[in-house]
Amino acid sequence: MADQEQLQQLPEAPFPAPPPFWKHFTVANEEQLKKSETAEGSLPLPLAYLRPPPPPPDSAEYYTTFGQKQVVDPTRPSSLPRDQLLFNPDDPNLNHAVILSRLTKSLLLNFLELTSILSLDPTKHAEKMEDIRQLVLNIHVVINVYRPHQARESVKELLEAVLENGQREIEECDRLKERVDEFLGNVGELKTTNVVEGPTQEDSAARQLSNDAKLEEQRQLWKLIHEMAD
Repeated sequence: MADQEQLQQLPEAPFPAPPPFWKHFTVANEEQLKKSETAEGSLPLPLAYLRPPPPPPDSAEYYTTFGQKQVVDPTRPSSLPRDQLLFNPDDPNLNHAVILSRLTKSLLLNFLELTSILSLDPTKHAEKMEDIRQLVLNIHVVINVYRPHQARESVKELLEAVLENGQREIEECDRLKERVDEFLGNVGELKTTNVVEGPTQEDSAARQLSNDAKLEEQRQLWKLIHEMAD
Protein backbone atom coordinates (compact mmCIF):
# COMPACT_ATOMS: atom_id res chain seq x y z
CA MET A 1 0.00 0.00 0.00
CA ALA A 2 2.84 2.38 0.85
CA ASP A 3 4.54 1.68 -2.49
CA GLN A 4 1.30 2.35 -4.34
CA GLU A 5 0.82 5.67 -2.54
CA GLN A 6 4.40 6.66 -3.33
CA LEU A 7 3.88 5.76 -7.00
CA GLN A 8 0.78 7.93 -7.15
CA GLN A 9 2.74 10.87 -5.72
CA LEU A 10 5.50 10.68 -8.33
CA PRO A 11 3.68 12.63 -11.11
CA GLU A 12 3.18 15.54 -8.71
CA ALA A 13 6.94 16.23 -8.73
CA PRO A 14 8.27 18.55 -11.47
CA PHE A 15 11.05 16.04 -12.23
CA PRO A 16 9.98 12.58 -10.97
CA ALA A 17 12.74 10.36 -9.67
CA PRO A 18 13.63 7.39 -11.88
CA PRO A 19 12.36 3.97 -10.82
CA PRO A 20 14.62 2.38 -8.20
CA PHE A 21 15.55 -0.55 -10.47
CA TRP A 22 17.81 1.67 -12.62
CA LYS A 23 20.64 0.61 -10.30
CA HIS A 24 20.49 -2.89 -11.81
CA PHE A 25 21.52 -1.63 -15.27
CA THR A 26 25.22 -2.43 -14.95
CA VAL A 27 27.74 -3.91 -17.35
CA ALA A 28 28.14 -6.97 -15.15
CA ASN A 29 24.40 -7.64 -15.15
CA GLU A 30 24.23 -7.20 -18.92
CA GLU A 31 26.97 -9.77 -19.40
CA GLN A 32 25.24 -12.14 -16.99
CA LEU A 33 21.96 -11.63 -18.85
CA LYS A 34 23.56 -12.70 -22.14
CA LYS A 35 24.75 -15.91 -20.50
CA SER A 36 21.38 -16.55 -18.81
CA GLU A 37 19.24 -16.06 -21.92
CA THR A 38 20.21 -19.48 -23.25
CA ALA A 39 19.39 -21.19 -19.95
CA GLU A 40 15.89 -22.40 -19.19
CA GLY A 41 13.85 -21.06 -16.32
CA SER A 42 12.96 -17.63 -15.03
CA LEU A 43 15.56 -14.94 -14.59
CA PRO A 44 16.49 -13.53 -11.19
CA LEU A 45 14.83 -10.21 -10.44
CA PRO A 46 17.91 -7.97 -11.04
CA LEU A 47 18.30 -9.48 -14.53
CA ALA A 48 14.59 -9.42 -15.29
CA TYR A 49 14.64 -5.65 -14.91
CA LEU A 50 17.03 -5.44 -17.89
CA ARG A 51 14.46 -6.90 -20.25
CA PRO A 52 12.00 -4.38 -21.72
CA PRO A 53 8.36 -4.89 -20.77
CA PRO A 54 6.14 -6.52 -23.38
CA PRO A 55 4.11 -4.16 -25.58
CA PRO A 56 0.46 -3.62 -24.64
CA PRO A 57 -1.93 -6.12 -26.24
CA ASP A 58 -4.04 -5.03 -29.18
CA SER A 59 -7.11 -4.85 -26.99
CA ALA A 60 -5.47 -2.45 -24.50
CA GLU A 61 -6.57 1.18 -24.57
CA TYR A 62 -4.11 2.52 -21.99
CA TYR A 63 -0.67 1.84 -20.58
CA THR A 64 0.73 3.11 -17.29
CA THR A 65 3.86 5.24 -16.89
CA PHE A 66 4.86 6.99 -13.66
CA GLY A 67 1.49 6.01 -12.24
CA GLN A 68 -0.50 7.78 -14.98
CA LYS A 69 -2.59 6.23 -17.73
CA GLN A 70 -1.53 7.04 -21.30
CA VAL A 71 -3.57 6.21 -24.37
CA VAL A 72 -2.23 3.56 -26.73
CA ASP A 73 -3.93 4.94 -29.85
CA PRO A 74 -1.75 7.87 -31.08
CA THR A 75 -4.70 9.40 -32.93
CA ARG A 76 -6.51 10.06 -29.67
CA PRO A 77 -5.54 13.39 -28.10
CA SER A 78 -5.12 12.41 -24.48
CA SER A 79 -6.43 10.37 -21.59
CA LEU A 80 -7.69 13.62 -20.07
CA PRO A 81 -11.43 13.35 -19.34
CA ARG A 82 -13.67 15.18 -21.78
CA ASP A 83 -15.25 17.25 -19.05
CA GLN A 84 -11.87 18.90 -18.39
CA LEU A 85 -11.22 19.85 -22.02
CA LEU A 86 -11.88 23.47 -22.90
CA PHE A 87 -12.14 22.73 -26.64
CA ASN A 88 -13.46 20.02 -28.94
CA PRO A 89 -10.49 17.91 -30.17
CA ASP A 90 -12.70 16.27 -32.83
CA ASP A 91 -13.56 19.58 -34.50
CA PRO A 92 -12.28 19.37 -38.13
CA ASN A 93 -11.80 23.16 -38.19
CA LEU A 94 -9.76 23.20 -35.01
CA ASN A 95 -6.89 25.69 -35.24
CA HIS A 96 -4.21 24.43 -32.87
CA ALA A 97 -2.18 27.63 -32.98
CA VAL A 98 -5.18 29.80 -32.05
CA ILE A 99 -6.27 27.45 -29.25
CA LEU A 100 -2.74 27.27 -27.86
CA SER A 101 -2.42 31.07 -27.96
CA ARG A 102 -5.71 31.53 -26.11
CA LEU A 103 -4.80 28.94 -23.48
CA THR A 104 -1.40 30.47 -22.79
CA LYS A 105 -2.94 33.96 -22.46
CA SER A 106 -5.56 32.57 -20.08
CA LEU A 107 -2.80 30.86 -18.12
CA LEU A 108 -0.92 34.15 -17.75
CA LEU A 109 -4.10 35.95 -16.66
CA ASN A 110 -4.89 33.29 -14.07
CA PHE A 111 -1.35 33.47 -12.75
CA LEU A 112 -1.71 37.22 -12.25
CA GLU A 113 -5.00 36.63 -10.49
CA LEU A 114 -3.30 34.03 -8.28
CA THR A 115 -0.66 36.56 -7.23
CA SER A 116 -3.43 38.99 -6.28
CA ILE A 117 -5.21 36.32 -4.23
CA LEU A 118 -2.00 35.35 -2.44
CA SER A 119 -1.32 38.97 -1.56
CA LEU A 120 -4.82 39.45 -0.09
CA ASP A 121 -5.86 36.07 1.33
CA PRO A 122 -3.55 33.08 0.68
CA THR A 123 -6.12 30.65 2.08
CA LYS A 124 -8.30 31.14 -1.03
CA HIS A 125 -5.70 29.94 -3.53
CA ALA A 126 -7.13 26.42 -4.05
CA GLU A 127 -9.79 27.34 -6.63
CA LYS A 128 -7.42 29.42 -8.71
CA MET A 129 -4.77 26.70 -8.58
CA GLU A 130 -7.32 24.23 -9.93
CA ASP A 131 -8.06 26.61 -12.84
CA ILE A 132 -4.35 26.85 -13.61
CA ARG A 133 -3.99 23.08 -13.46
CA GLN A 134 -6.85 22.64 -15.93
CA LEU A 135 -5.30 25.16 -18.33
CA VAL A 136 -1.91 23.43 -18.17
CA LEU A 137 -3.51 20.05 -18.88
CA ASN A 138 -5.36 21.49 -21.88
CA ILE A 139 -2.15 23.05 -23.20
CA HIS A 140 -0.51 19.64 -22.89
CA VAL A 141 -3.34 18.06 -24.88
CA VAL A 142 -3.05 20.65 -27.67
CA ILE A 143 0.70 20.09 -27.90
CA ASN A 144 0.24 16.32 -28.14
CA VAL A 145 -2.40 16.73 -30.86
CA TYR A 146 0.01 18.98 -32.76
CA ARG A 147 2.94 16.54 -32.61
CA PRO A 148 2.17 14.68 -35.89
CA HIS A 149 2.30 18.00 -37.73
CA GLN A 150 5.55 18.83 -35.96
CA ALA A 151 7.03 15.48 -37.03
CA ARG A 152 6.05 16.07 -40.68
CA GLU A 153 7.57 19.56 -40.64
CA SER A 154 10.77 18.24 -39.07
CA VAL A 155 11.10 15.58 -41.79
CA LYS A 156 10.36 18.21 -44.43
CA GLU A 157 13.12 20.51 -43.13
CA LEU A 158 15.54 17.58 -42.96
CA LEU A 159 14.86 16.57 -46.58
CA GLU A 160 15.16 20.19 -47.74
CA ALA A 161 18.56 20.44 -46.04
CA VAL A 162 19.68 17.22 -47.75
CA LEU A 163 18.58 18.57 -51.14
CA GLU A 164 20.34 21.90 -50.55
CA ASN A 165 23.57 20.15 -49.56
CA GLY A 166 23.35 17.91 -52.62
CA GLN A 167 22.77 20.91 -54.90
CA ARG A 168 25.80 22.71 -53.42
CA GLU A 169 27.95 19.63 -53.99
CA ILE A 170 26.79 19.40 -57.62
CA GLU A 171 27.55 23.08 -58.21
CA GLU A 172 30.99 22.66 -56.64
CA CYS A 173 31.70 19.63 -58.85
CA ASP A 174 30.65 21.59 -61.95
CA ARG A 175 32.92 24.48 -60.93
CA LEU A 176 35.90 22.20 -60.39
CA LYS A 177 35.21 20.44 -63.70
CA GLU A 178 35.37 23.78 -65.52
CA ARG A 179 38.67 24.62 -63.83
CA VAL A 180 40.11 21.21 -64.67
CA ASP A 181 39.02 21.52 -68.32
CA GLU A 182 40.56 25.00 -68.49
CA PHE A 183 43.81 23.78 -66.94
CA LEU A 184 44.06 20.77 -69.26
CA GLY A 185 43.44 23.06 -72.21
CA ASN A 186 46.30 25.33 -71.11
CA VAL A 187 48.57 22.33 -70.61
CA GLY A 188 47.74 21.09 -74.12
CA GLU A 189 48.58 24.48 -75.63
CA LEU A 190 51.83 24.63 -73.66
CA LYS A 191 52.91 21.18 -74.85
CA THR A 192 52.05 22.05 -78.47
CA THR A 193 54.18 25.18 -78.25
CA ASN A 194 57.11 23.24 -76.81
CA VAL A 195 56.91 20.58 -79.52
CA VAL A 196 56.81 23.12 -82.35
CA GLU A 197 59.39 25.53 -81.09
CA GLY A 198 61.62 23.18 -79.14
CA PRO A 199 63.62 21.59 -82.00
CA THR A 200 64.33 24.97 -83.62
CA GLN A 201 65.88 26.56 -80.54
CA GLU A 202 69.20 25.15 -79.42
CA ASP A 203 70.55 27.90 -77.24
CA SER A 204 70.52 27.66 -73.45
CA ALA A 205 67.98 30.48 -73.07
CA ALA A 206 65.40 28.47 -75.05
CA ARG A 207 66.02 25.37 -72.97
CA GLN A 208 65.72 27.42 -69.80
CA LEU A 209 62.43 28.84 -71.08
CA SER A 210 61.18 25.33 -71.72
CA ASN A 211 62.19 24.21 -68.22
CA ASP A 212 60.47 27.25 -66.71
CA ALA A 213 57.32 26.41 -68.65
CA LYS A 214 57.38 22.83 -67.35
CA LEU A 215 57.98 24.08 -63.81
CA GLU A 216 55.07 26.50 -64.10
CA GLU A 217 52.92 23.68 -65.42
CA GLN A 218 53.77 21.53 -62.40
CA ARG A 219 53.07 24.42 -60.03
CA GLN A 220 49.66 24.97 -61.58
CA LEU A 221 48.91 21.26 -61.30
CA TRP A 222 49.87 21.12 -57.62
CA LYS A 223 47.88 24.27 -56.92
CA LEU A 224 44.82 22.79 -58.57
CA ILE A 225 45.21 19.52 -56.65
CA HIS A 226 45.42 21.37 -53.31
CA GLU A 227 42.39 23.51 -54.16
CA MET A 228 40.38 20.41 -55.10
CA ALA A 229 41.42 18.75 -51.84
CA ASP A 230 40.27 21.77 -49.82
